[in-house]
Amino acid sequence: MNKKEQLKSDLDKITKSIHTFLQSFEYCFYLNFPKSEESLDEKHLIYITKSGFFSFARYAFWRVTILELHKLLNDNKETDKFNIHHLIRKLRPGGFYQSLKVSESKIDEWQFELEKQKKSIKEVSKLRLKLYAHTDNDYKNVIDNSDLTLSATEELINVIINIIFDIYQIIFDTHYIFKPIHKKETLRKIINDIISKRESERNKIMEKFKRN
Repeated sequence: MNKKEQLKSDLDKITKSIHTFLQSFEYCFYLNFPKSEESLDEKHLIYITKSGFFSFARYAFWRVTILELHKLLNDNKETDKFNIHHLIRKLRPGGFYQSLKVSESKIDEWQFELEKQKKSIKEVSKLRLKLYAHTDNDYKNVIDNSDLTLSATEELINVIINIIFDIYQIIFDTHYIFKPIHKKETLRKIINDIISKRESERNKIMEKFKRN
């Protein structure tokens, strides 16, 4: 296996994590801020908050997002071999992939973008420990009491995606498209169908009550 093939193997493992947290974050974001076009859908938010299943799903998707992000951002090549910091070092002159000749200016650019995300990366690490230590059933508090906002998480995700996109473009001359397999509209439709069915059943009961 040559260096290019080895890099492709490394990237395959990284992209699996990216696809996992992209899908989880897509659903997590909607379950926290269910929007109809640009406005908040209050009916959906009330239902999600009261629903035991969707409250837990909101927490579970957030948990997966954080754990997968930590895997890629934890700068420890012993425990997280395929983290993005380690990959960048391997692409530098003197690194394992130096023969692939990625320009130092481009690598410095990636490093600078990650440096700007230092606070969010630290929060991901702290939150990962909290998630593992969390034992009660108050799932909502895990998100509400986090110093890492969903918008900051989205910004951090975009930095990771842009770096990996650049690597695919530079080394393999290809545009790797990162997007969730299932869009939030799928989740919106499921919740909408449940609410509509509940309202329909409630109306039928009311009509029956009036007739009696």
